[in-house]
Amino acid sequence: MLKKTVFGLLLTVFLLAGMGGCSYDNLAELHPELECDPTVPVSFANDIVPIMSGSCSSLSASCHGPGNFNNAFLNDYAGVKTQVDNGKLISSITWDGVATQSRMPSASSNKIEDCSIGKIERWIAAGAPNN
Repeated sequence: MLKKTVFGLLLTVFLLAGMGGCSYDNLAELHPELECDPTVPVSFANDIVPIMSGSCSSLSASCHGPGNFNNAFLNDYAGVKTQVDNGKLISSITWDGVATQSRMPSASSNKIEDCSIGKIERWIAAGAPNN
């Protein structure tokens, strides 16, 4: 009887431990190398908007959001596309040395990460679609 009780308790512990183990709901957490994979298609909504929101625009009047002071809006597709078409976006984020462009983000001593720049470059190379 004692053997059955101990066996039952151990079995229960192992089953519960297995059910509460590690799990990943986010593919990027499970396979971080896919985040910067140059073969993965880039989407404006899924890839470019988060970069712009995190590095360039905000809901405040500063930087490139609504009410900004520099007339370069990066808080929606039309604004981003305008900066792509005039060549200012890629020049500003890659810090390519073009004298007429500002280095962005302006309040940082570092440009945005290479993975994000790569995504923006791939999206532009694909025609900067509103997808």
